[in-house]
Amino acid sequence: MPTTETHNRTTPAGEEKLSQRPFFSVVLPTRNRPELFERALESVLKQSFQNFEVLVVNDGSDDGNLERYKELETTSDPRVRWHYQPQRPNGHGPSYSINTGAQLARGLYLCILDDDDSWDAVDHLQKAHAAINATGTVDAYYSNQTAYSADGKPVKGALWLNALEKRLPRPGVTQPVDAEFLLSCPGFPHLNCSIIKRELYLGIGGMDEGIRYECEVDLYLRTLDAATLILYNPTIIARHNVPDAAQKANVSTQVNRVGKLLSQTTIYQKNLATANSTAVQDRCRDKLTLAYKNLAQEFAGERNFHRAATFARMALAFRYTIKWRLYCLQLELLAALRG
Repeated sequence: MPTTETHNRTTPAGEEKLSQRPFFSVVLPTRNRPELFERALESVLKQSFQNFEVLVVNDGSDDGNLERYKELETTSDPRVRWHYQPQRPNGHGPSYSINTGAQLARGLYLCILDDDDSWDAVDHLQKAHAAINATGTVDAYYSNQTAYSADGKPVKGALWLNALEKRLPRPGVTQPVDAEFLLSCPGFPHLNCSIIKRELYLGIGGMDEGIRYECEVDLYLRTLDAATLILYNPTIIARHNVPDAAQKANVSTQVNRVGKLLSQTTIYQKNLATANSTAVQDRCRDKLTLAYKNLAQEFAGERNFHRAATFARMALAFRYTIKWRLYCLQLELLAALRG
């Protein structure tokens, strides 16, 4: 099993001048997908704005794939730094890997790109840099992306924050927004579309390493709760490739329906208990209600009425309606009849 190693030229503390620091640090976590990773990395290196570094965090790829990564490392751009984590059966997870990259980063702002996605807009970092410089000290910068299914077809409908574009005071223009405005949209910015000030990221503890599914949602809520100035660019800058469920090569395809819902309840309970923002608290209540309802219906479909009734009552506690109260009574009756 390989040991953890970082290929990096270190600089004594205090000797690195601020002007020499990269503006952006791009964290690119990867595991057992060297071909897809190579495309993602290429999309970063093609950016028109060049004042950035790339932190490749290899999350314990198996020996066969690791050899290919090592080959890529020998020919990579000098701005790319490579970090290898020990092999584990299921890896350390995206949160751990991204936090590792954030700790190693030297840039003012952190960008994150999944290894199976890409930045299709070559001026993504150029526009982000210009907007941040023009505005001042920005805590977070969000944009949008398109999604494609495993067969290469575009996913229809508004995803993530795309639905907000028509509601902006100045459509099509990067501009300041607040948490309430962003959370009026049911979606969230994917990590590919998120740029966060490194100081803020580290200040809120980075990604929660105990969360694997929808860990980016947790980061989003905590960022909104802590941020003072947020910019939103409604343009499409990235391509997201929806994981093929049959491959089981992604966190979202390795977790079943109940597991996903339980992860969501963890995220929203946590942020409801810790957030100071009223908008974030309201989002958590709404999402907890929906998650508990979905769990109730999932268990009811399995004819596990005792468990279904428990989660149905939890949903009722957050959002009381007569219709849902009747559904709770129905489940409780069915549970009683089954003994």
